[in-house]
Amino acid sequence: MEECFELSESGDIVRIEPLEYLRYDSNLDWDKNWIKTKVFIKGGAFSGEYIADFMSVDFLRFRNEFNALYDNLSGSAYFYDLEGYLEMKIKGDGFGHFNVDVKACDAPGVNASYLTFWMTFDQTYIKQMVRGLDAIIKEFPVVGNLK
Repeated sequence: MEECFELSESGDIVRIEPLEYLRYDSNLDWDKNWIKTKVFIKGGAFSGEYIADFMSVDFLRFRNEFNALYDNLSGSAYFYDLEGYLEMKIKGDGFGHFNVDVKACDAPGVNASYLTFWMTFDQTYIKQMVRGLDAIIKEFPVVGNLK
């Protein structure tokens, strides 16, 4: 199984594909949880891909929020990372339809450029997307104690 999360609708896509743990020369558990990740974005006529640094806990937190949407159709889930590479704000309408506000940044920091767009998806796709997150978490589990 390929370890990725993909949200797509009418040609718009957010695909997150973790590649490998980043190996920092550190004894801190915090530093052992960084993951080099490929992000592919397509919003309207604009598209691109870039490498982002996410943490294992980003995927775990998002998986828990995202999975709850299946039973809470007016709920919300939020993917974000410490560095500011990607944000997805998901909100349900109460009837099985979800709106997603996407904000992508290939190089966070001063004078950063962003691609922002919105998309929708249906409740019926949640379980499939959760399986992608489960595969990511299995391949890239939280290392050590981050409390």
